[in-house]
Amino acid sequence: MMSKLTLVIGNKNYSSWSLRAWLTMKQAGVKFTEIKIPLDTHITHQEILKYSPTGLVPVLLDGDIKVWESLAICEYVAEKFANFLWPKDREARAVARAISAEMHAGFPNLRKANICPWIVEVVIQR
Repeated sequence: MMSKLTLVIGNKNYSSWSLRAWLTMKQAGVKFTEIKIPLDTHITHQEILKYSPTGLVPVLLDGDIKVWESLAICEYVAEKFANFLWPKDREARAVARAISAEMHAGFPNLRKANICPWIVEVVIQR
């Protein structure tokens, strides 16, 4: 029996880490419940702590298992549900993981410099 998956995230427009985990889950084609916690309220941290041992989002809940940190969630999802997310070739997979880790590690600096806005606008033409 498959356990119910729940992904706890912040706003995908402002939390690239949340977006990364959400996109991975969607690409993997697994069904999950999404809990979105607003990141700009006075109770944000308390709300996140209800689900995440680190007080940060994202966190994936799979039964009694809690997987926090977006790259760990991506690895978990790929391993359990979608081995096609990483290249099959070991060398190509190692390079892909290295690039992902390098990009991930550099995000805080991009965010502090305010040169990488995550706000996406959709214009609907009528």
